[in-house]
Amino acid sequence: MEATSSKKYSAPALEKGLDILELLSKDATPLSTSTIAEKLGRSNAEIYRMILVLEQRGYIEKSEDIDGYQVTRRLLQLGTEHEPIKDILEYAQPIMRSLAEKTSMSCHIAVESQEQIVVISRVETPSNLSYSVRVGYRRPIAFAASGRILFVNQSAEKKESMINLLKKHHSEEEVKQFMADCKKVAKQGYLKAPSAFVHGVTDLSYPIIDSDHAVATLTIPYIMRIPEIMGIDDVLKELKGAAEEISKAVTYGIVRKL
Repeated sequence: MEATSSKKYSAPALEKGLDILELLSKDATPLSTSTIAEKLGRSNAEIYRMILVLEQRGYIEKSEDIDGYQVTRRLLQLGTEHEPIKDILEYAQPIMRSLAEKTSMSCHIAVESQEQIVVISRVETPSNLSYSVRVGYRRPIAFAASGRILFVNQSAEKKESMINLLKKHHSEEEVKQFMADCKKVAKQGYLKAPSAFVHGVTDLSYPIIDSDHAVATLTIPYIMRIPEIMGIDDVLKELKGAAEEISKAVTYGIVRKL
């Protein structure tokens, strides 16, 4: 029997570039060249040219407010240009616009991105007063409304994988709290909870299901206006209908024309 061995290939320059992108994607605050070098355990000289090239190609940019670099939407754009995702977003847009018009609330779609969620599509309300989340917004799954919805609508194997990933990035107490919150969401089948980040906002979220698991979430950050245009329970019903309409068209990532 011939002995076989797996050969690992190395591309140092590519690895440096990917390390920079992954670091900036996870940090909401722009980072300076020296901070990037320190966090990656490299010298300024090692990453200087990498940063220049990434900036020239449009993957990162200098912050206008803070001395440092941040990621652009270029990576998100590449991901959403993948045909199945592109089809889903195109199909969902008119449904989301209708939802925003009926409820006078903004809405957005989020997907899993390693240990985080990322918003990949948003529709603003025609109302003069609203609250919305920008495309490209990231938040750890453990703290996000969409994260709880995504988790409870996965297979046992996928859940185990997600838990192992969360344990690498969060404390034992944070993971326990996340699991406790998910049990409540699983009983309801949807999420209705005060925002963990903005006072006066109630997160409403339903899963977008592909076959037997969630591939995304449709969420409304609900705010109570005076006078009230539509009650929160009615908004929740409209949100459920929109999420189900998108789900019915998706099978194995392919959108069927209904």
